[in-house]
This record gives sequence, C-alpha cells and structure tokens, in this order.
Amino acid sequence: MAKRNFMLLYLNTGGGHLAPAKVLKSHIERLYPDATVQLVNGFDKANFVSKLVFEKGYHSMCTVTPGLWRIVYELGQKRAIQKLTQKFLNPQTSHYLKEKIIKDDITDIISFHFALTPSAKTAIRKSGKKVNLSVVVTDPFTAPSTWFFTKGIKTYVASQQVKDFAIKKCKFNPDDIEFMPFLINEKFLQKVNHDDVDKLREKYGIPKDKRVVLIAGGGEGLPGTLNIITEFVAKKVDFSVIVVCGRGKKTRKTLEMLKKVHPKMNLFVFGFVTFLDELVKLSDCAIIKGGTSTVLEMLAANTPVILSTFIHGQELGNVRFVYENNAGWFIQKPKDISNKIFKLFSDDEYYSSVKKQTENLNLNTDCTEFVHRIMAQ
Repeated sequence: MAKRNFMLLYLNTGGGHLAPAKVLKSHIERLYPDATVQLVNGFDKANFVSKLVFEKGYHSMCTVTPGLWRIVYELGQKRAIQKLTQKFLNPQTSHYLKEKIIKDDITDIISFHFALTPSAKTAIRKSGKKVNLSVVVTDPFTAPSTWFFTKGIKTYVASQQVKDFAIKKCKFNPDDIEFMPFLINEKFLQKVNHDDVDKLREKYGIPKDKRVVLIAGGGEGLPGTLNIITEFVAKKVDFSVIVVCGRGKKTRKTLEMLKKVHPKMNLFVFGFVTFLDELVKLSDCAIIKGGTSTVLEMLAANTPVILSTFIHGQELGNVRFVYENNAGWFIQKPKDISNKIFKLFSDDEYYSSVKKQTENLNLNTDCTEFVHRIMAQ
C-alpha cells in the first residue's frame, strides 16, 4: 500500500471542529503507523482577514451578541450568501492549501469545517495531484445547509436526522453520504469505579463525602457562570463546585476573590485545563453549554448534564438529544439550575434513574471500522 499523507482541515470557530479532528488523527496513527497525519488550520497566518471575520467574529457574536449571530446564521443558509462567502475565501485559502498539498505530498484531505471544503476542492484541482477529499460533519443532529453546499464529495454524518436533511432539503446525493461514529476523546470513555473517583478527588483536594458539580463551557468558559455561582453562594449549597474558566481570565479572577470572601463554600477554580476528563469523572453533575464535543464527552462519561445555553442553529440538536433521552435538562435561570441540582442530589432514586439514562444511550464511539473505511478509499 502506498504511503498515505493526511491533512485534516479545521478552523478555530469553537472547539467542536478541532476536537473530533484530533480524535480521528490519533486513531489513524494508532491503526496505521506508517501514515502521516497533520492538523491544519485552513487559514494561514497571512490570511488575517478571514481569521478576523470567521474565527474572532464567530466567537464575538456567539458570546457577546447572540442576537446578531441568529441573523448571520440564517443568512448563511442562503445559497447566494454561500456563493458570495466562497468568492471571498477561495483565492487565498485554496492557494495556501494547494502549496501544502504539493509540498507535503498530501494524498488525503478531510475537511472538518464547511467553509474550507470548496477551497480544498479547488486546491486539489489546481495542484494537479490525485487527492482523496472527504468531509466530516461535526454537527451530529442539526447541521447547517452549508455542509452540503459542495456536491460530489464523500461526506460522513453521525445521525439519520442529518442524512435525511442533506438528501431532502439540500438535494445531496445519497450515495455520497455515509455514517460515522461519534468522534469522542477516548479518555472520556474510560469507566471509573468508586475507588477511582476517590483517588481523583484526593488528587485535586476535593472532599470525598460531598456531591460535586462541574461547570465548564469550552475554551472560554461557560457564559453566565458568575450568576450561577452567586446563586449557589446565596443558598449556601453544601455540595462542591468545580469551575473551569478556560481562557476567561476575568471570570477566574472574580471567582478566586469570591472564594476568599466565602471560604466555607467548596469552590475550586481552574483556568484552561488538559485534564477535563478527570474532572468530569469525579463529578456527579455538570453544567455546560450545548457544544457538540462538550455534550458528547459528558454523556460518554455517564455524567448527567444541565445545559444552560446553546448557540442558535447547529447546537439545538444537541440540546434536544439530551432532553429527549432524559440524560439532562435545558435550564437557563440560575435559580432553576440550583433547584434542579438540589432535587437531583436530595433524591438518590431520582439521581440513579437519570444516571441510568446516560448509561443506556449506547453512543457509537468505535472508530476502528471508520478508519478502515477511510483507508480503503
């Protein structure tokens, strides 16, 4: 078999595109050690305008002006807007990708972001090389139509719901769509017993005799965290609270000050962490946003979740999936979040029933067969 050189394309528009790309990279390298796999941000350093608009603009709209994001999202579903966007992106992005294809002798490109797929197709054509191009749709339940704008490309989806949407609404060729597993970091799939949980709590200085709530929301932390913690302080909760602030330095600083003012509250504050899986495993419940990777990682670890916010459009399906499978709740008000946690922790039978639902989800996370299919192309 000829040597395979993979380029996995992503953008920094939230962690939901890079996280599954990392998972696939690790599986390909483990199963086919002779293959080379590189993660590539589709916008090179010189393409600062695209970075500003797509990456920083996306983050700002989602966190600061969600109402504006709703408008942009809906406009983005229009074919005319999609074409206009590609006219803006394609020249610089396709040139950058063409140069990498030639320089690194790329044999396979897998796009983890819909905005990069047309440019990847153009780059392959201009390179004059034979390169396999495929798409991994990172929105498992509700995917924007932009994923299916570029036709004639092998596209992998995680649910029948998205496949039906692609075929019926976007007129995508059914022969070009295949199912894939949920691409979840293996660390979240490792089961733990009571002794394991005790060791993890001892490792991070967290009491073993109290319930633990984890608050996490991706790289920037969970929006509204301070309001939730303020509610916990007012109610003098007796459970421990872990907050992962990510890159949210202001939130972290405020919480650390709050911890000093209220020393009796079992509050543990972290910044950006590489051990989120361990914090999830030692926790009894998590308050999170509706991002795909975060939701699936929590559920894979059998942790009941409260979704306090989600991004309009693509994350709606994640919220519905949790709710319809009784694996958690969508609750926005801090007071209602607090009340739900009190009920959950005060009723062992109720907690056990919810925990059981997370265990019964039977998420398909086996990437072995998926990787073999990719290598057979």
